[in-house]
Amino acid sequence: MEKLKIIVSGFIGLYPSGGVTWDYIQYPLGFHLLGHDVYYFEDTHQYPVYQVERGKWDDCSASVEYLNSVMQFFGLPANWAYRDVVTGRWYGMPENKIKEVFKTADIFINVSSATHIKHSEYAHIPKKVLIDSDPMFTQVQYWDSKNKETSETQIRELFNWYDFHFSFGENIGQADCKIPTYGFTWKPTRQPICLEEWRNKSAVKNEYGFSTVMNWSARNPMEYANEFWGQKDIEFKKFKELPSITTQVPFDIIVSCAVHAREDFEKHDFKSYGWNVLSPDPVISTPAKYRQFIQSSFGEFSVAKETYVKSNSGWFSCRSACYLAAGRPVIAQDTQWSKYIPHGEGLLAFSDMNSAMTSLQSVLQHTKIHERAAKEIAFEYFDSHKILTKLLQEII
Repeated sequence: MEKLKIIVSGFIGLYPSGGVTWDYIQYPLGFHLLGHDVYYFEDTHQYPVYQVERGKWDDCSASVEYLNSVMQFFGLPANWAYRDVVTGRWYGMPENKIKEVFKTADIFINVSSATHIKHSEYAHIPKKVLIDSDPMFTQVQYWDSKNKETSETQIRELFNWYDFHFSFGENIGQADCKIPTYGFTWKPTRQPICLEEWRNKSAVKNEYGFSTVMNWSARNPMEYANEFWGQKDIEFKKFKELPSITTQVPFDIIVSCAVHAREDFEKHDFKSYGWNVLSPDPVISTPAKYRQFIQSSFGEFSVAKETYVKSNSGWFSCRSACYLAAGRPVIAQDTQWSKYIPHGEGLLAFSDMNSAMTSLQSVLQHTKIHERAAKEIAFEYFDSHKILTKLLQEII
């Protein structure tokens, strides 16, 4: 394949944490490893969410500093830019170089709808691609049940801006999937994992047991088709007794809570059921720390957001794919991803307490088999070389 000039978007600077960074960095890094001329532009049109102590609400310096450190860490120090919503100023690359990239880019890949597409610089890029990383949320987050026709028109106009539509919801368009397509062809894709970044260079001690990282509830439930569509908090409560039943290995969870959700999380007292609730900042605040957390875990036990489950989306987590790449077995709630990715060894699906218990016992009894299988699944189904090559073949 010829060398392409590619712009990738994301939320690395806006949400400066290890997990979010890995969600997005493996796109520009993966394209770079394939030999393409790739640039990461963060242009969200959002005010900086996280601030250092006594930081000003309209000061993007912390976001810019974090993004710069990330691109240095991954060997892409000269290929990034961040636009400040307050001043319109670009940081990172010189502005003349940014303008040149806009004029000559072959492909623009908007991951998670991160970029504010109203900016005219993107409009003339020959191939404009949307990567839907939050299936069902992407399609109905702007839905207004009181104004259905207006909502559908506006959503169609938004999606019509793109030439290609990809989704982490591998089941989208199937008869049992509840995600509205609005007449667009949504092609399934998976999270690209740069496997070399996840190989253990030396033996790593299991400091943690079955672990995971989650956001309890980032927003209020959405309403669509006379139903409410919720977050991870709804599903996780169904499995809160698990550690008190399976005591052979610890259960370590890192939980982020929005202000409105913290009271709900704390009232359930998950610690009393055996969950070790860890603080995010000291454990996963950087890409290196996040990777170390995964590599030093026994495996992952992961619950999905209710919306992913109820819509039969086929969504699978980037985080879980990273566990697999690190040779850590994954037990993941089924969203219908089990129709597309093999499971039973290395990766196990559950839908209720019984299947969760069965999966846990299997991993505990046959750990080495599951560790080997986890790496094999990562190589076959999540290798960035394969995922991104296929993506480009469908675009070019």
